[in-house]
Amino acid sequence: MRYRTRALFLVAAALALPGCDPDLPKTHPVTGKVALAGGDVSHLAGHCVEVVLEGNPNVRASGVIGPDGGFALETLHAEHVLKGVQEGKFQARILRNEEDDDGKKLKKPPVAPKFLKFDSTPLSIDVPPAGEVTLNVQAR
Repeated sequence: MRYRTRALFLVAAALALPGCDPDLPKTHPVTGKVALAGGDVSHLAGHCVEVVLEGNPNVRASGVIGPDGGFALETLHAEHVLKGVQEGKFQARILRNEEDDDGKKLKKPPVAPKFLKFDSTPLSIDVPPAGEVTLNVQAR
């Protein structure tokens, strides 16, 4: 009886740990770089890469672009921020942010307009990726 109580306690404790919620979807780490042909990628710093699952626009993830073009995607699911992205094929776009984390107004991202909308972007990501993702975009 004592062992059964201890086992039930351990199972309950494990389920209470962060990241162990059985209702949260499984995610895969997605990191990468944006390459800006004909422009300076540092001008994209503070803007975001956003992805949407093909066939389900409710499944999205995003990540802030750093000065070197690097990003790491995170998913917001039921008020939980999850590192990574659910499995599947995703369309990707550059998402404009109005301000950076310090409240400084950002200039419009210097990318061709087709990279700003899901209905015109040629960018896609397969998750899980084979390695670091590279998104090749052109300057406007």
